[in-house]
Amino acid sequence: MKILLLILIVILVAVFGVSYFFLNMVLKATKSRKEDVLTPLPCKDRKIEGNEVQNRFIDTRTRIRAEGAEFDRTMTPVEIVNKSGLKLYGRYRMRPETTHRWIISVHGYRDDHRFMLPYVMRFYEGGFNVFTQDNRAHGLSDGDYITMGWLDKDDVYEWIDCIRRMDPDAEVIVHGVSMGGATTMMLSGLNHPAVIGYVEDCGYTTTWDMFKVVMNRDYHLPTFPIMNLTNLMSRVKLGFDFKKSSSLAQIRKCVKPILFIHGEKDNYIPLDMCHTLYGAFNGEKDQYIAPDAGHAESMDYDPDTYFSTIFEFISRL
Repeated sequence: MKILLLILIVILVAVFGVSYFFLNMVLKATKSRKEDVLTPLPCKDRKIEGNEVQNRFIDTRTRIRAEGAEFDRTMTPVEIVNKSGLKLYGRYRMRPETTHRWIISVHGYRDDHRFMLPYVMRFYEGGFNVFTQDNRAHGLSDGDYITMGWLDKDDVYEWIDCIRRMDPDAEVIVHGVSMGGATTMMLSGLNHPAVIGYVEDCGYTTTWDMFKVVMNRDYHLPTFPIMNLTNLMSRVKLGFDFKKSSSLAQIRKCVKPILFIHGEKDNYIPLDMCHTLYGAFNGEKDQYIAPDAGHAESMDYDPDTYFSTIFEFISRL
């Protein structure tokens, strides 16, 4: 009996240790992020001899990131303190002519506003006022833990309020990539009155589903009981539940149009999630699956088609 009890204790300690490690590994903020955000974002991909599609993608990504870094110099910084007491950092640029159309672009997991600069640059050139920000626990914004879009949705809601203070007649389109896409969909269920539409690019169905994929695929660990205990830790320590952190549930409350975008060859967030989300949304919608594109690469593989699809969608709003 004592041996069995000892074995049980060892197993419980091991599960607790793995769960605690996983929580901190995937959600703890990077210590150096506030230093890194002051430098241009490099393209880390490498060319492959003879692979014309891959090499064209790298050339495009390198070029547009350099252009985005130059565009960043023209943007104005802004800060707010959110309802949780965190100082959040954003950047915006308004058109010289009067327009009340805004696009706010939301970055993904462990990125910052720099990743969105090529997007906001093209949106600005398309005639929109533009805004992007560092999510909590990213870039120059406060926060010790990443919340996978769930608490970020409330922060974006507050940023939209900030935009309305600058422009009371603002009509806002929310655009997000990866975790930013999930944030966009989670926000959609709040139905902010200034928002007229949403563009989500390669977001996930729920945080639970996303972590389940990562745990099984990348770490070859079982979902039960590790994910269950990790989720309990998140609920107690961070204030959000992986299952309730759901794009799928939120879009069912949304009353404005959504454009769903995903890379055909996304091997990080499965393409099936996009089809599930698209099928679950009963409102006005459209879908674009980018050929050859991997995760968060739909714009880089074919910028012209990417933006023409978005602008055509927006023109109907």
